[in-house]
Amino acid sequence: MTDQTEDQKTYESTNAPPAAIVVYCSDPRFQKAYGEFIKGELGLKDGEFIPMVIAGGAAPLSEPLKLPKEFKFVKDRISFFLERFDSVKRIVLINHEDCRHYAAMKDVLGSLFLRYAPTIEERQQRDLLEVAKTLLGLFKPDLNLELYYARFLDPDHRQIVFDQIKG
Repeated sequence: MTDQTEDQKTYESTNAPPAAIVVYCSDPRFQKAYGEFIKGELGLKDGEFIPMVIAGGAAPLSEPLKLPKEFKFVKDRISFFLERFDSVKRIVLINHEDCRHYAAMKDVLGSLFLRYAPTIEERQQRDLLEVAKTLLGLFKPDLNLELYYARFLDPDHRQIVFDQIKG
């Protein structure tokens, strides 16, 4: 262990138990909006939630039979957090418009990808509902699941809005 020097910057930690897990995509175009939405709209401050920043957001949980390794990885991470933090009573899943991970999934899965929805955007919103059911079946049925779809409001892709998906 090294000693701290006088000019070394320090950072604060938090001891508050997390109340939520928030799963969202790693797309850098959306990170600022995610941060503001999580704090402003969801009411979660840093340290009050466990961020799971994953390519595709909820996508890895949407194809357990066709993409089993991705499904297992994300499922196991959520399970790990739920086991270690009994304070977590809420899971928030966020998908977003123009997701490159979903486009890649479409390439991998081919015609099967849009078998239940005519567009990628509709598939993403349907996936949120299906993944929520899966999570409730796998984990605590008393978890509060919230589902959101982030989309661009303008053609220049400078403004983002979050639509709540209800099922």
